[in-house]
Parts: sequence; C-alpha cells; structure tokens
Amino acid sequence: MRKSLPINPDGSIIVPKDIVEEVFGKAREAVVHVRTHSLTLSPIYVDLNSGELPKVLSFYFEDERLEKILGRFERSSEEGVQFEGDLSVLSLSDVLLFLSASKKYGCLLIDADSPWGIFFNDGHLVMVAGEDYRFGLAARLLKRQFVTEQDLVEGMRKYGSGDKSDLLFEISGLTDEEYAKEEVQAVEEMLYHLFEFSKGRFSFHNGALKHATVTLPLSATNYVMEATRRLDEYSRIQAQFPLADTLLDLCEDVTASTKLSFEEEAVLSQVNGMRTVEEVIIRSKLSEIDAKKGIVSLLAAGLIRQRKSREEEKSASQIVLDEEEKERYSGKIDSYNAVFANIYMALQVEAGARTEVILSPFFKGLEKESSILYGLSLEEDGSLDPKKVLSNLSKFPKEQREDILVRDLNELLYFQLFAVKNSLGPELEAGIVEMAKSLLSPS
Repeated sequence: MRKSLPINPDGSIIVPKDIVEEVFGKAREAVVHVRTHSLTLSPIYVDLNSGELPKVLSFYFEDERLEKILGRFERSSEEGVQFEGDLSVLSLSDVLLFLSASKKYGCLLIDADSPWGIFFNDGHLVMVAGEDYRFGLAARLLKRQFVTEQDLVEGMRKYGSGDKSDLLFEISGLTDEEYAKEEVQAVEEMLYHLFEFSKGRFSFHNGALKHATVTLPLSATNYVMEATRRLDEYSRIQAQFPLADTLLDLCEDVTASTKLSFEEEAVLSQVNGMRTVEEVIIRSKLSEIDAKKGIVSLLAAGLIRQRKSREEEKSASQIVLDEEEKERYSGKIDSYNAVFANIYMALQVEAGARTEVILSPFFKGLEKESSILYGLSLEEDGSLDPKKVLSNLSKFPKEQREDILVRDLNELLYFQLFAVKNSLGPELEAGIVEMAKSLLSPS
C-alpha cells in the first residue's frame, strides 16, 4: 500500500504513529537511510559502550549483578566446593546435564571472561547472573527500543529508593506479561552466551537461592539443545563466510521496500565499498555471530556483493593527479576538513554516540559516477580521508575536477549544517556558519 505524506513548511514530515508501529514495532527512535530514489526508516542502533550509557546501564543493572544475587544465596552446611573442573576438559553442556540429572541445589560459578553464576533448584535452572551490564534487562530494553537513552536518564533523575526493576517497568510502558517475557529472555541470552566459552574454570557450591527474581521456564536439556543448535548454525555460517580482508559493496536493488532484520540493517549501514568484512563486523557493533549472520544473509539475497581484497584493488585506486593539482586540491580539502571536524565535535557534545548515525546517511545516496564522495565515510574526528577524496577525484576529467570537488564538499557541508540546525538549534548553526566562512574564505 502506498501512502502520501505532506511536507511541512519547515521541510519536515510527520509520520502517523500507526504507520510507524507497523514498520518497526514499538521502537521509539529511528535512523533515516538514504537509498536510491527513496528514504527508509529503521530502528536506531545503540552502542552500549559509548558516552554515559555504561554509567546509566550500570545503575539499572546493580540489583542484577552476580555479587548482589550471591547475597541471597544460602550455602549448605557442607563446606567447600562440591564439584569443579575446566571447561576445556568438560563442556558446559555436560556440566549442566550432570547437575540437572543429579537434581542438585546450588550455584555453578564460572570464571571465564568475567565471573558468572548459574543457580539450580532440584536440578532445574532458576537464574543466571554475571557482572556485565550489557546483558542486563535495561540494556535489552534499550536495544529493542522499548526505552530510549533519555528515558533511562530521566528515570535515574527521579529515582528515590525502592526496586529499580519497578522503575524500569514504569519507564518501559510494557504490560506485566510483556515485561516478564523480556526479563526471562534477558537471562536466557546470558545463558546462551556462556556456551560460547571453551575455556575457563567452574565450581559448584551446594545451597539455595532465596527469592529468585526470574525463573527460567525450560529444562536444562532444552537449553543445551537450543545452545547446540545455535553453535551448529554458527559453524555453518563460518563454512560459507568470506575472508576477513574481502571488501564488501552495495548492490543497486536495495530500496526502501526491502525488508531487513535489525542485524541485516546494522550490517548494511556499514557497507560502502571501502570497508572489509572485518571492518564491517566491528563497525556494526553487533556480536560477531549476529554480524556474520547478517553478512551471509545479505550476500545470499544479493543485496551486497564481495569484491577483491583491498591490496588486490589498490592498483586500481592510485592517484593520477599532477603535483600542482595535488597541492591545490589538498589545501582545499584540508580547509573543509577543519569545518567538518568542528561540526562533528559540536554535535558530539549534544548527540554523543548518535553523531555518526546523524551524519552517515549522507553517503548512502551517492552515485559512483557522479560524486567524489561515493564509498567514503567520516573518519573518527569527523573529517574525510584526503587520499581517498583525491583518488576519486582523479577519475574525473581534469577540466571538471575543481568544480566537482567544491560542489561535492559543499553538498556535504550543507547536509551537516542542516543536521546542526535540527540538533543544536539556529543560534549555534549561525555560529558554525560564521566559523565555516572564516575557514573557507581565501587567505
């Protein structure tokens, strides 16, 4: 179904709530991707390690930490470790099945990348806990867009005392049933993560956990079977996965109507023809297995394609400008880069980790034959790589190069100024415009 939306006088478009919920569920924030002849919305990706998020998520995670859970664990009168070993000798699957079959009461402590604990009651799994806030319920709700970073910050500000889980429930707006489901799935994902470890020490301590906040619904056998299925799936992905230094490029048939999963969208947003498989995985900020699943799925669907390695393509991207051109154009690029870096810095103060999300859509709608910025992305300081710009510029006729360079750099500048106006307001925009005029005016 095609539906027209009016454009407001200020250039904005208001999308009705029912359409938004139909497109991406209960997500509260979205990123705009520029595609061929269209724009598409998708839920925004949140980097759990950036800005103030570690502090915010740790606040909500405090009551879920293993150390806090162990405070409610009563050890039995039998002292000492009842069962211990090494995961490189005895797998976690075998350990869980043994404890389940033996109808044990107690806690299995695992020392791998960090401390973890799995709690048993009469052989049934009742709880999993760790010390990594990224596996907490707040992190899950944030990733699934049931809450935003601002929601969590506001919740912290108004918190007085009491159960932080109640605060999180209020912020999320979920029903009792929906919230309970998210609690269980957060713990289950933590459990499945532990199956990825092939090394580490474990020890089992007899006892009982009082007042378990979450009770896992499946048997140990069922969780072992699901974890095995996931690991088998990962092995199949590895078998058909491209080499780490292979460059990935977009195909032309990615449009706004293309249905993509969250993982596929996160991967696709990082594919620009200039990044290797390894770089796409890192920049997608997904787990390795989710990023690889996204790449394999996009390759199979023909939405992205493999190219040669960067070294193999290096000869095709050599700069063929004469020295006078290199010097003149490099100076112009440096002037614009000074402006871009200042804009990036100003946006980071207000938008933090979202700055890249705000600015990167510009590069997605460019065409290889008409823009020298095709296939590029902003560097860590918000500037452009001068060598890549010059390399792309060298492919255009000599008499057109200067006009094309100024035109394309100005297009990026106008896009960024628009982003500044929307994010920081017209007053700060005016200041940045003056700064740009000063840096770009001929000396």
